Amino acid sequence: MLKSSYPLFLKPSFFKNHILTLTLALLMLQSGWVHAETRSKLARTTFETTLKNGLKVIIREDHRSPMVMTQIWYRVGSSDESGNLLGISHVLEHMMFKGTQKVPNDEFTRLSRMYGGRINASTFTNYTNYYQLYPKTYLPMALELEADRMSNLLLRQQDFDPEIKVVMEERRLRTDDNPRSLAFERFKWITYPTSHYRQPVIGHMKNLQNLQLEDVKKWYRDWYSPNNALLVIVGDVDAEQTVLQVQKYFADIPARKTPPRNDVLEFDRIGYRHMELNFPVKVPNLFMAWNVRSLVTAKNPQDAYALTIIRNILDSGISSRLQDRLVRDKKILTAVSVSYDPYSRGDSLLSISALPVDGKSLSEAEQAIQTEIELLKTELIQPEEVERVTAKYVSNLIYSQDDIAGQARMIGNLEINGLSFRLMDGLPKHFETVTPQDIQRVANAYFSRDNLSTLYLSPENKAP
Repeated sequence: MLKSSYPLFLKPSFFKNHILTLTLALLMLQSGWVHAETRSKLARTTFETTLKNGLKVIIREDHRSPMVMTQIWYRVGSSDESGNLLGISHVLEHMMFKGTQKVPNDEFTRLSRMYGGRINASTFTNYTNYYQLYPKTYLPMALELEADRMSNLLLRQQDFDPEIKVVMEERRLRTDDNPRSLAFERFKWITYPTSHYRQPVIGHMKNLQNLQLEDVKKWYRDWYSPNNALLVIVGDVDAEQTVLQVQKYFADIPARKTPPRNDVLEFDRIGYRHMELNFPVKVPNLFMAWNVRSLVTAKNPQDAYALTIIRNILDSGISSRLQDRLVRDKKILTAVSVSYDPYSRGDSLLSISALPVDGKSLSEAEQAIQTEIELLKTELIQPEEVERVTAKYVSNLIYSQDDIAGQARMIGNLEINGLSFRLMDGLPKHFETVTPQDIQRVANAYFSRDNLSTLYLSPENKAP
């Protein structure tokens, strides 16, 4: 059991001879255990390697503060679920904090508080990730804790019964009692008619009510193995010494075969789809979504970079097109938001949500947005507008990676979706290559009616 007053790694064996450490590091380099790429110009402070059990490790040095962020990413999320098991990845995420034999009950959380750390986790369509942030002195403890629960998690009925109720309540608060969220959840079933991205991360209530502890145990055995995980470490560390610490805690965990992952590709030009719902909302809501490619699935990667710039041309502040023209000038909308994920391992959506002003119908709001979309297809955008929008987006992208959490998040997001972390430092240049011609070509390629889904969400009709 891990004693609360004395971390396991603070013992005489931890303070090894520095000569031995350097010798081991040199042997690792000579043997190829640390990849040759780590010695490239880009990777002078970033190391990448894969342990024999398949655990991929990326370590980036950042010495601006005496902190270190560790993130473990598992290649499993809601898109890997099927049938009655929807929501099980998120349920397992909750159970990962319920203890092991060595660190029982809520000791994991208590230790983080005791040693000035911060911990949390999240589940998405493509992955489940866990992070720990500590003063750098406690990095070995963070690694030991993470390695321990990778293979020694206690999954007990006494923990599962109250925790599944917590997840159910989370679903009620975030979805069932939120008409816009519930409507968008249903909308995804027509935006992704064949891709498993249509499935809600938290699952449906009927799924949560039928999940059993044995289902969670099997999910843990199937997916939580080192060969299905990525470990990202960013902070005030020495990369070569940190690799040795990772080896110490993770190398003996055996690899296991994982199930095949569900398909997350979508048919091209599926056909126009439309949904209408009446929920207890105060004002009408419009949702529009076009099926598009991501950086992973596009035949031409430039499509994804151009779609990202298009998203920012349409919505990136009060000077963006939809805000300036439809909210401030023509006063057709009171609010509008555009989203697009270029890094998804499967096909993506460019989606728009909007609220029409009082007196304007949902169809009028849709037509106004469609008019702006058509302009991208028929009128070549001025280079100055592209440059302005791109410069703002790139600056925000760079600033988002200023702290160690942002760097770790970007590294993990790229790697877990089938891209390389090396792309991270080159992204600004890629976005800056987008031309007006790229924008027009991509708009014509993707923004067709055959790729479009729409949802009209209206207030419920009050009974007379």
